[in-house]
Amino acid sequence: MRSQSEPITSLARLEGLCGYLASGMAKHRSGGSLQFASAAVTMHPVTLPETPYLRPLTSLAILAVSLGVALSACSSGGGETPSASGSDLYAANCARCHGSQGEGIIGPSLAGVAQTFPEEDGQIAFVSNGGGGMPMFSEILSKADIQAIVEYTRSTFK
Repeated sequence: MRSQSEPITSLARLEGLCGYLASGMAKHRSGGSLQFASAAVTMHPVTLPETPYLRPLTSLAILAVSLGVALSACSSGGGETPSASGSDLYAANCARCHGSQGEGIIGPSLAGVAQTFPEEDGQIAFVSNGGGGMPMFSEILSKADIQAIVEYTRSTFK
């Protein structure tokens, strides 16, 4: 079993992750439960009951984001590489949820992100560690890459 800090580094592991995600999404759609060890975990709906037409779209969006994060982990190889520009890193890792202009799609709008995180270190910690629907990017991006993204968002989405 992979630890939280160990990146996904092989195609076989990625295929296993894809199978797990597909199985989980199918169980979620059918309202089933997943068995983890001896405990059963009930899968709760992702969308509100009054918006059933969004369920397939939400499921696809979650799957796309999950696979994008997994593929980024595979391509990064876990080593430190020179940091790309903040705008390129944002486009590759953040825009699919937060929008190319920071307008928010699945994730929230980034307008006023410097007011949300008055201290840059707080935003860096949130991007690194994740929370809520935000993935933990410290497993797939270097510290320099996260720093570049944070600097880009703070200067661009005022």
